[in-house]
Amino acid sequence: MSNTDDVRKMFDEKEYLFAMDLDGDITVTIESVKPGEIVGDGGKKSKKPIVSFVGAKKKLAVNRTNMKIIGSLYGYKASGWVGKQVTLYPTTTKFGNDTVECIRVRNSIPKEPQP
Repeated sequence: MSNTDDVRKMFDEKEYLFAMDLDGDITVTIESVKPGEIVGDGGKKSKKPIVSFVGAKKKLAVNRTNMKIIGSLYGYKASGWVGKQVTLYPTTTKFGNDTVECIRVRNSIPKEPQP
């Protein structure tokens, strides 16, 4: 299926990265980490670290699970993440009674530098 045929990609959500944007593992270099606020369904706001990647248009709103993984690899200071690489992958998780798509970070430092 082509990206233009995927109805999930027809919504106006161009700023943040979603599981459907990934076609398997992707290794990225963290460019910046900034505090942000995400507005979810029903207008509920939540604060999250927003991670930008070198050469990428979309950012990742980091949830607690991914924060703990990146923190275990590089420490818990945002400045310590800049310039470091992580591998993202699409998967699913339970959210209430539903199984939903999500992005996770591999719990290991990538072996080979990626451009």
